[in-house]
This record gives sequence, C-alpha cells and structure tokens, in this order.
Amino acid sequence: MDLLNGILRATTLHIGNGQTGSNGGLGILHITDGILILNGDRTSQIQDYVADGKITTTEPNTIQVDFNTSNQGKTTITAGIIDNSYRGFADQPYPPNGLESCDTVAAISWKSAEGAERQQIYFGTSSNPPLVANVSGNRTEYELPTLNPETTYYWRVDTTKGEFTNRGPIWSFFQRPANVCPNIAPPWNDYCVFLQQEIQGKKHGFLAGNKTNYIGGFMPSWRQQEDETIGFTHPFHNDLRSRGFGMVNDEKTGYGHDLTGWEFYKSTKVAYGTVIINGQRYESPVPIAMYWRPDRMICEYLVGGVTIREEKFIALNDTACSIITSDSPITLEFAGQSFYDPRATVSTTATCTFDSTNNLVHLVEGGINLVKPYQQEVKQGVMMYDGMSTILSASKTLENYTNTTEATGQQKYSFTLPCDSNGLSLVWAMNDDKAIAIAQAQSVLADSNTALEEKTDHMNDLLNNQIPYFRCSDDEIVQVYYFLWAIYLMYYIDVDEGFERYSHTQTAVNNFLGMHRYDANIQIPVGSWIADKESYANGNVLLWKEMLPFADLTTGRIPADNIGKTWYSGLSGGVTGHVIGAWKIYEHSRDKAFLGNAYDFYRALMWNSIPGFWGHQYEAAEILSKMALELGYHQQEADHWQNIVNVTNYQNWFDSLWQKNGVKDYFGAGDPNKLSWTTFAYLNLKDFPEDLARDMVETWALDDVTGFNRQGQIGTNDLVSWQELIDNGGNTNFMITPDTNFFALKGIYRSGVYDHANRLTLAHLKNYHMKWGIPCAPEAVRADYGFHGDQYSNFNAGKILLILEDICGLSYSLVENSFTIADHMPQEWTFMETYVPIKNGGQNYWTRFKIRRNEVGGIINKDLEVENNRLLNLNIEPWLEDISVLEAPPNYNSTTSSSQITYQFQNQVDLSLSLKLADPDQIDILDLSFTVSPLLHDKQDKVCIRFGIGNLSTSFSTILLERSSSLQANDFNEVYRYEIDSKAEILGANIQSNILPNYFTIFDQLPPEERAFYRVRMLE
Repeated sequence: MDLLNGILRATTLHIGNGQTGSNGGLGILHITDGILILNGDRTSQIQDYVADGKITTTEPNTIQVDFNTSNQGKTTITAGIIDNSYRGFADQPYPPNGLESCDTVAAISWKSAEGAERQQIYFGTSSNPPLVANVSGNRTEYELPTLNPETTYYWRVDTTKGEFTNRGPIWSFFQRPANVCPNIAPPWNDYCVFLQQEIQGKKHGFLAGNKTNYIGGFMPSWRQQEDETIGFTHPFHNDLRSRGFGMVNDEKTGYGHDLTGWEFYKSTKVAYGTVIINGQRYESPVPIAMYWRPDRMICEYLVGGVTIREEKFIALNDTACSIITSDSPITLEFAGQSFYDPRATVSTTATCTFDSTNNLVHLVEGGINLVKPYQQEVKQGVMMYDGMSTILSASKTLENYTNTTEATGQQKYSFTLPCDSNGLSLVWAMNDDKAIAIAQAQSVLADSNTALEEKTDHMNDLLNNQIPYFRCSDDEIVQVYYFLWAIYLMYYIDVDEGFERYSHTQTAVNNFLGMHRYDANIQIPVGSWIADKESYANGNVLLWKEMLPFADLTTGRIPADNIGKTWYSGLSGGVTGHVIGAWKIYEHSRDKAFLGNAYDFYRALMWNSIPGFWGHQYEAAEILSKMALELGYHQQEADHWQNIVNVTNYQNWFDSLWQKNGVKDYFGAGDPNKLSWTTFAYLNLKDFPEDLARDMVETWALDDVTGFNRQGQIGTNDLVSWQELIDNGGNTNFMITPDTNFFALKGIYRSGVYDHANRLTLAHLKNYHMKWGIPCAPEAVRADYGFHGDQYSNFNAGKILLILEDICGLSYSLVENSFTIADHMPQEWTFMETYVPIKNGGQNYWTRFKIRRNEVGGIINKDLEVENNRLLNLNIEPWLEDISVLEAPPNYNSTTSSSQITYQFQNQVDLSLSLKLADPDQIDILDLSFTVSPLLHDKQDKVCIRFGIGNLSTSFSTILLERSSSLQANDFNEVYRYEIDSKAEILGANIQSNILPNYFTIFDQLPPEERAFYRVRMLE
C-alpha cells in the first residue's frame, strides 16, 4: 500500500499474516507524503516494521515516529526531510490537537523549539491558516480574540533559526456550543451536620481557626485527664513563632525551636466556668453530651436541674466564642490565669487588668522559660507569648472582677456573668497588638450568631465545593472520607511571615502543629485534588524552599522535619517524595508558575544528589526530567537527572534487595531477625513486578502468625519481633500506624495486587478509623489495639488517596488532557459515585463518575457512567475482579492484563458502558458469552464475534475461530488462530481482532449479501 497524501487513522496496524497461499502475504506500507495515526503507543511495533523493511519511504525522506506528541494518546507516522542544520519544532500544543472544547479557549500555548530565534504563529478557520503574529523564540503563548461557537480553528507555529525555518504541524480544535457540556455540580450537603459526632469521654474537643486553635479538656494519648467544661479550657494562639515553651537563637535551628513544650496549651487555663444556682456552686460541670463538628462544638449540661447549652466556635477572624443559654436564670463565674509551668517557667512578667469602658479583661503575657532548641541543650529564652495581649469579653456586663498575683508572679482572675434563655456570648482573642485583639473580640460580639453562621458556611463551602464528592454503598467509608478531609482543611494555616510564606496544612493540634517533611509526602498529593490549589495545595510543596540557604547541597538534604516563622528543627532529611506529589499538582493544574518555583528549588537542592526514599529516587529523577523539559530546559538537563541516580543500574539495585539476606518473598531485609513494614513501601516503585508483589503480600501482609497482619491491618513489624518487644517491656504504642498502612496499601494497589489491596484497605478503614460508631483519626494503635497519640491526626490524610485514586481509580492530567477511571470497587459494594472538581484555563467544572454492580445467578453486571468530561482523552479501565469476561463492548484495546479492560475515547463528554463478568468455575463462559452480531453502522457489512473461554486449561494449546456459509460440519474453515503459549495470533483475510486474556473480539468483513456461521474450537 502506498500512502501518497492525506491522513489515515486506524486502531491497529498489521502488515502480513505469516501465511502463504491465496490468503497469505507479507505486505509493505510505503509512505510518500501522508500521515498514519494509530491508537495507543505503537512505537516499538512501527520501529520493528521499519527495521524489517515493512514500512518504507523514498530517499532523502525518513520515517518519523512519535507517540503523544503530534497527537495525544496516539502514534503518528510520517515521512519527510529534516534539515540537519536545525531540527527544532514547536510541540505540546494546548488545546491539544483535535480537542472539541466545552470551555472558551482564550489562548493557545505550545512548547517552543530548542534554539528557536523567532516564531511565526498561524491561526484561523481554514486548514491553511493565515499568519497572525511574529514572536520571539522563547514565546509559548498567544492570546486569542473572541472565538465563534461551533467552529473549527486551525493553527501552527513555525520556528526559525538563522536562515532555516521549520514548518510546524497543523493543529486544530473545535469550539463547542455552550449547551453541549452540562454545568453539573454534586448535590449540596450540610457536611457540618453530617459529620457531627458525640465525643464526651471518647475524645477531647477540637476547633481550628487560622492562628487560633482550641482543645476542650485534656486527653493525652486517649486517656481522660480533664473534661471539657463551660467557658474556655484551652484556646491558644499559634502562628508558629515558637515550637514550644519559648524562643531562643540557636545556630543549628534558628530562632524559636523548642524540643519541649509542644503541649504548652495544657498549662493554660483561660475561662473555667462555675454554675451558681440559688447560691449553690457547681464548679467545672462536665457535659452530659459533647458534639464535635468541623465548625463548632456543642456541649449540653444538666446542673442543679437546669439545662445549659453551649456552642463553641472559632470565628473567621480567629476569635474564640461560646454562645451559652440556660432554661432558667443562673450566674456563671469564670476563672483563669496567665501561663505558668513549673517545669519550664523561670520568671513571669504577666499583668492583668479590667477595662470597664470596653467591658473586658486584658491579660499581657511575658517572662522567661526554659527552652531546648537542639538535642540536649537547655537555654533560657523569652516565653512563646511574650508581650501578647489576651482579651476576654462578653455580650453582658462583666461583674465581680477579681485579680490576684501569685508568689511566682502568675496572674489569676475571675468574673461573673448572668445567663438565661436569651443567651450569653463569651469571647477570647489574642494578638501582639491590644487594639487588634479588642477589635476582633468586639466584631464577633456585635453579632455572634452571624459569626457562627459564617463559620458554618465556610466549612460547608470547603467540603462541598473544593474537594471531590464521594458516595458508596458503605456509609462508614463515606463518613471516614469526609472526616479526614475536614481535619485536613481545618489544619490549614496562612502566616505569611518569615519562612512561613505559603499557606499549608499541619499534622496534629496537640503536639504536631506546623508542616512536617515526612508527613508532607502524604499530604502533598492529597492537596492536588482540591479545586483551589493556589490556596490549598501549592504551599505544601513550596514551603520547604525556605530551607535552601541552610541545605546540604552535596547530599540534597535540608536540616528540617518541621519549620516555623523563624525556626527549623535541625533534623536532616530529603524531599525526594515531594517531587512526585508536586508533579501531580502540576498535572491537575498546568500552573507553570508553580512548576517553575518547585523545580527551581529541587534543581538547586538535588543537583548533586537525590536522596533515597524507598527507591523513589528513580521516579523522582524521571519526574525532574519531565519538569525540566516542560519548562523549556535542554535535553541535556533532563538527562542529568537520570545520570544522577544511575538509572542504568536500577535492575542491579532491585535484584540486590529482593530476598536479601535469604528472607523469602521480602524486599530489602536488613536484619533478617527483625523485619519492618517498609518492605511494602517498595511496592510503590513504578514497575515493581506484579508476580513478586503478590508473593510478598501473600507471604507477609496476609499472614497473622509470623507476618505483619493485625486483625486485617498491616503492623509496623512482623509478629515475631512484636512478641519479643512485648516480652522485653519495649514501647508497644505504635503497633499500627497511618504511614505504615498508607505506603503499604498504596504500593499493593500500584503493583497490581488489587484483590488483596481491597481486602486490607477496607479492614484498615473500618478497624482503624471507626470506633463507637463514629470516624476517628488516631496517631497509632497500641499492641492491645487501643488508640494512642493524637486524636485528630492529619497523618491519616493519605487514606483519602486510597479511596479516590485506588478504589475509585481516578486520575487526570491537564498536561496530557486526559481523564482516567481504573476502578477497583470492592465486591462488597453495590455502587460508588464521585464528582471531581477541575479548574482548567481559569474555568471550574465537575466531572461525574458512577459505577453500579449487581450479581444475578452468578453473573456480575458492572454499569459505568461518565458525565461532563471536558478533556480530550477519556480512558475507562474497569476492573475485571480476577474472573472472566462474559460480555464487553467491542471497542476495547488489546492488552495482556487480566485485571483490567481498557477503552479509549476522544472528545467524549458523556458515556455509559456495561460489562458482564462471571466465575468460570460456576458458569460455562463460552456457552453464555458467544455472540455474533452485525455492525450495521459501518459503511460495509462487518460481523463482530465475541466469546470468552474462562480459565485456560493447560491441556489446550490453540483456539480456533472457524467460518462457514452453511451448517455442514465439513464446510467450516479457519479464519482466526490463537496460540496460547506464545500468545501469537494468525488472522485470515479481512479479519481484525481485539483480545484480552480469555476474551476475544473478532471482526470479519463479509462480501455483500453473504451469510456466515461461526464456531469456536479448542485444540489440545
């Protein structure tokens, strides 16, 4: 065949069938000046054809092959002359070539050619568009005039260097009318009500503002020491000026680091309430019920026969407020004190006064505390609150104010307030500037109910409009999903001072405030799924660039696992894993400014060395290469990253760790007598072999005798080592941890062991995150299976990814203009549904995905729906549940995977797709799956034959499809052959095929008016 001109599009390409005779032949494709476009990545196949002389051209032309460059998701084959004097071509067009855009295209962009001095932009509505601009060689964007709907636009970018100009390829996009893509959104929910949980005696209270946090009561490591009560127990200001009790300069950690006092709030007592009824005093009453919500806490009391209700919240201006009502008139006495801790306080200069004009108590903190800035060093430094003003005020007149000064200098104060069914508002505010604190307090007192409504609206806005909507048939999983998102968002802080230039999330309110370098490996990719990434994602990455002046550039490490305004912890480590999350943020945003900032940091830090992180240095190097090319750096720079990690030695490195020290089915054993969970973290390697991963999981993750399985979850050490730890009286508080299960479960999914991944993930989500019928987020689980550590730990954020990316199987890339769904919905579920918020080109929209599953008579039906996809490439990869396909739409891609079936669509806004699956041990797959149907929409008659064969028996070697024009047994002739061992196909004339393991779709093009009968035979 000679391709003289034009464009030929095809799904696959077969040249020759290896047969001789009337239906045989070798075949040659000669390309003169045309373009051949094939689905998927066919580069290796095409290069083999060229090498074998099956694809040719005429000198001096050469065959040129690219994948995903000229056409997204496709292989493009052309023949042409390249001037060896200048090889630069513009590429990576945006909008991508062939896109039918729902959104208004305001600008076109491309990657400029290396070495280009000038560029010529052609744009218009004809396939030979006119020149519209001459621009510099480094220009990558051109703003467009207002475009007309229902119009196809063509464009190209020519590049010039010296006297040579290279004509770029023609790209096009179609501007769809506005009503084609629906403006859908998930149903609105009051998630503050949805997440309400009764926590009295189970958890301490927790509220969060920006720089204000609140802990109600004190419950260290899930052990009750102090109950919440009326008023304010522990509101505290934390703008990360100090990590603990105080601030001192240290050459290794800056100003403000302290290894003690992370729980300094427990030594504060702000406004402890006493109820006075008819002269009877009830000190610090305990709630009969306490409800937590993301926007507030609700405490209910029954005191002396009087019902009291209290709603506590932190307003949007960082003022803590308590709205108190009682069904009978009562008097409330509130008592508090300045900070004093005998373990740390050297001296205090606190003062306390009553301002009757403004109806407030004004406390000024000050003094000297002991501080441990680094390791064993203990120094004296100013306290963390030095010079700050605390304001306490109320909506009614403060009465009976008292103030005493203790021998230590500590200030103690009290006052009373009347309360009845009309309500009372008590407020607390803290600031370096007294006037600001007063103004904040008075602003909330002016209308505390509105302030509470605004806080509720804010949290509901975040949970409704910023994160992916998720529902499934297991309501507990839905509760865990939204609870983890709620605390992730509550912890966001925006200081905008010193090192704290970017907003970011934090880890835990009681002792792990601030961003932690290790935890960020989990929290960074979570942020990539938020709609407003500039506010809620980018800072988790960019915060760490402030450490560059203190970094060790020879090892690529920074001296911080936690940082504040002017301090850093001094604990050295790398940010290798951050690179992977940063790229995901970029894929979800196409924010070149963010990518440039991130790459500048990584480039300066790790140019000489990329630290190891469970093998992720190899993937980080690959991504840094992508970043470099995306930002216009030369190929030489991209290659540098591969050289730094010695990528050619990867297989030797891998082989040296697999079953190291003789530990069977284990990766990276150091001490063979003490095994660690980190073996499972290596499963996150990009190409970890599935068969080895399955061996590892089945040997170690599922074993509850000598392995790592703890009631269905993965423990931090093997059971033998744990028993030794228990017997020797060691620390058994961290038997199960969030990072252990996140990295392990993520790796089990990534390596393709989906059945066990689902089983272990559901066990973890239900056993670790549900207790008392409410969602929880502990820091760890002890050896006795009790909770330990933080109660609202954002260390658990990674479980959000297990739901979105692994169970739902969602991924998308604005860089590749693709949306992919590769579900692994648990077989226990009947449905799951999500809406994903996407911001593209300054426009926000939602893409919806839903899958339903039911089983009738041993046959499993899976129905998938996609709505409002606006990206060029839509990839659907349903999980086959490790059983056989009974029925599937015929337009899937051939694959050797037995886990997924793959469909690729372009410009598909809405889609419905159905599959039928069955267990071959229970159902006769061939009998029920064999179908023959004409494809009447084709211009020529074509027959589609589909059949599954269940699990292949080792006694069979060949599968035959035979055709006859009659039902006479001797009239059937072979038209298709599949050799099981070699996986080789032999196709007859006019035959095409798509195959999966154990499932076949064959297309037979018949002459007009001809009829046919088909049969399948299996040969031993």
